[in-house]
Amino acid sequence: MSLVKAQLILLLVLIIKFLPGLNYNLVISLSIEPQIITSDISHFYEAFDLAKADPGNAKKIFNKHYFKKGSKGLHDFYKSKIQSKEKFAEFVISFQDYYQSIREDVSCLDDFKGVIDKNFQAFEKLYPEAQFPSIYFLVGKFQSNGTVSNDGILIGTEVLARTPHSDTVNWNENLLKVSLERNHIPVTVCHELVHFNQDKMAAGNTLLWKCIREGSAEFIAELISGETDADYQGFQGMEWEIWEDFQKDQNKSIWSPWQQASDARPRNAGYWMGYTICKAYFHQIKDTEQVLKDILTIQNYEEFLEKSKVEDYLMISTKK
Repeated sequence: MSLVKAQLILLLVLIIKFLPGLNYNLVISLSIEPQIITSDISHFYEAFDLAKADPGNAKKIFNKHYFKKGSKGLHDFYKSKIQSKEKFAEFVISFQDYYQSIREDVSCLDDFKGVIDKNFQAFEKLYPEAQFPSIYFLVGKFQSNGTVSNDGILIGTEVLARTPHSDTVNWNENLLKVSLERNHIPVTVCHELVHFNQDKMAAGNTLLWKCIREGSAEFIAELISGETDADYQGFQGMEWEIWEDFQKDQNKSIWSPWQQASDARPRNAGYWMGYTICKAYFHQIKDTEQVLKDILTIQNYEEFLEKSKVEDYLMISTKK
């Protein structure tokens, strides 16, 4: 935040102190304006052009022109997701036609600033304790559309690049399956914003813990943006089977079987289960601000599950 803006906010706070009828939302909108950092995308395509012309030295080129010039967010993303410069370079060169095809759509993201700002303000209103980190838009190799670090929200833009005019006919089939629409970016940011604010939640290692962490990010993202990060249409008609399976596994230290698609469950079943538990809790409490505070400060996940009365909620929502 600039010095001038900080001084303006301080002045407004002082004015509001003596004129309480004024709208405090003006101060909120100034103080939580999202810091969107896209420099890593420019650096990526600078390296990309050079690496295409000299693929034998792609690793060195990406290291010099992308990773070494990278933001804090890219450095964090490299440690948690990319991990290997050699594999990164090989992947990008192998799928260079794809990266070239999305170039225009990921190089400018200014059109999302307004909606992201609006979502941040909605979260601030519901959860005044919220922290609002910088948002780093990066280019990876299809390992994650979003994650967080201590430095902020990290968005893998290459995953979130599909548009109505995308040349998907010529995209690799495997990339197409996991690609997401570009207009999905704001809700992904919302989901990761919630994760950034889960620092008061107790740690754990069970399926129940992981489901509630992911599912609560989905539930709160929907409250503030109107949609979830994942698509749960495929769960209709399977709710009770998944709930019964979950009860058997909830105390196990597992996650992958509840994240990946299988014959038993659709992809992201763990997300859906946690999301449903949070919706059930909301159905019991009905006070949105209290629900968010309760969720983001959970200390006992078994107690939260019990209070949610999720089975009663499923009875109503599925009309069983």
